[in-house]
Amino acid sequence: MFWQREYIREAVSMTLNDTYKLDLPEHGLLGSLLLRISGSQASDWGINGGDWRIIDKIEEIEIIINGATVGKSLKGDLVQAAAFYDNKIVAPDVWRDYATNTQWCYIMLDFGRFLNDIDYGLDLDRHDNVEIRIKNNATTDHFSDLTVSLMGIYLRDVASGQFKGYLRTEEWRKWTTVADETKYLDLPTEFLLRRIIMQAVPNVDSDNVETTGMHNLMDDVELNMKSGQIKVYKGGIDDLLRDNYWAYGGPIITGGFPYRNADKGINMGLGYVMAAVAGAGANDGAGAGTLPTIEAARTSFTQKMETFEADSPVGMICMGVGYHNTVVFRFDYSPDVNLWLDPDARKTVELNIHTRNISAAASGVNKVILDRLVKY
Repeated sequence: MFWQREYIREAVSMTLNDTYKLDLPEHGLLGSLLLRISGSQASDWGINGGDWRIIDKIEEIEIIINGATVGKSLKGDLVQAAAFYDNKIVAPDVWRDYATNTQWCYIMLDFGRFLNDIDYGLDLDRHDNVEIRIKNNATTDHFSDLTVSLMGIYLRDVASGQFKGYLRTEEWRKWTTVADETKYLDLPTEFLLRRIIMQAVPNVDSDNVETTGMHNLMDDVELNMKSGQIKVYKGGIDDLLRDNYWAYGGPIITGGFPYRNADKGINMGLGYVMAAVAGAGANDGAGAGTLPTIEAARTSFTQKMETFEADSPVGMICMGVGYHNTVVFRFDYSPDVNLWLDPDARKTVELNIHTRNISAAASGVNKVILDRLVKY
């Protein structure tokens, strides 16, 4: 038994603001797909806040089986978040937006429970066709080009039927938040449920700075089974974020080199920032003359600088929780998948999400992602 890593495609061009489609190989036990996307960034894109990374422009990644069945269907940042909850490590992206330079984005799609899972993954021989679709909404205002490499990670030298099923991960619900509104959601009964991922992205102001914390978009969450007879959770996602902190190995650290005008928001990929540091960089061969000053004790997903100096991007490191503004209810406490949550046996499984009654909590975006096991 061994794992083989082989390029399916290497450094092929992706048309801007379009969907790249590719049929995957017809044979093999595909454990994971690693996507490496690079692009030549437009000069000083992001200097006024908002999107500034390749991952911000990956609108959707889909795995479609036999022309119609969803295997994966998520925005790029949510694929990275799902891989974090699989492997407890963030994507090794290169975030920088000074002048024109090459950015790098790495996206791991796991079809098993984690990278190199020998029991679960996508058995390509069982399906007539498997297609990957990568949709980007980048234009020449953001990148002059985008290229993608796809590396297949295959389990080799094992008997046929080694994989017992694969993980189907998809955006199940999405809505724009309204103050003091509750969404009452009944989960589907099909497939064993490994985890529920929830994403809460607050609205931002004209400077691309968030108007409130992500916890206010989901300030009261109820997870019930047996149509409310069994209560699993009731509380805000602020406490759930800390629960995830212990469950997934502590704080998350992200970093990059933003080049940003003063007081403009910088998305550092963390829903709640517990600590941040910034230091001056230089691209003109001279020491920076302005002290890079970060707004102190800012916990939101949009950090911001109080100062700016031309040709001096800031090196920034942040530590916090909520990778890409996500929190998780997990049910994979045991490696035995038969002990995961069976929504049919526990029906109806209810997920009720309330948005706080403040105007700043309106106009954000909430999502619910389901990660479920499809057995062969």
